[in-house]
Amino acid sequence: MPRAPARIRKRFVEGQTEVLDSEVEESFLFGRGCIGTALELRTLDDWRRLWSKWREVVMPKVIEHRPGTRPMACYVVGEIPARPVAIQPPMSHDHFKLYVPASNGTGQWHYDYPKPFMQDEAYYLRDLGVIDGDEFKRHLAWRRRGNRPSRSVWHFGSYVLEMGLHQ
Repeated sequence: MPRAPARIRKRFVEGQTEVLDSEVEESFLFGRGCIGTALELRTLDDWRRLWSKWREVVMPKVIEHRPGTRPMACYVVGEIPARPVAIQPPMSHDHFKLYVPASNGTGQWHYDYPKPFMQDEAYYLRDLGVIDGDEFKRHLAWRRRGNRPSRSVWHFGSYVLEMGLHQ
């Protein structure tokens, strides 16, 4: 039986249609992505410009589908201070590091290491006062259910990328 063509949820800005690219959204969430970080998000100014444009689209979905976490973009643009590294992991471990160059010739390193190398993100955000007790409880329940971000074409766990949403 033929299916009706799927339509992507669009954003209309000054008469133009815009859709958040899935690679850029993936880069906002995790800091990694092939095209997002290579082409669209090369410098800190690029991160700030695009994050300010798409923040109101991404943040509510993160809070709903990934409680107790925040997108990597929040750390890159400076909304949330970076989590300190407690112990440097061995060089043999392939943990995630992201370098974002600034326009003045300097740059920032951002890390996403597991425990014990860094404090768990939910506990860190709770200590900072970024998340409240209710969101922290939802985070613990989310982890107990085993909702780890499984990757498919249009989603990470229950978080659906904008290009994968249909009207």
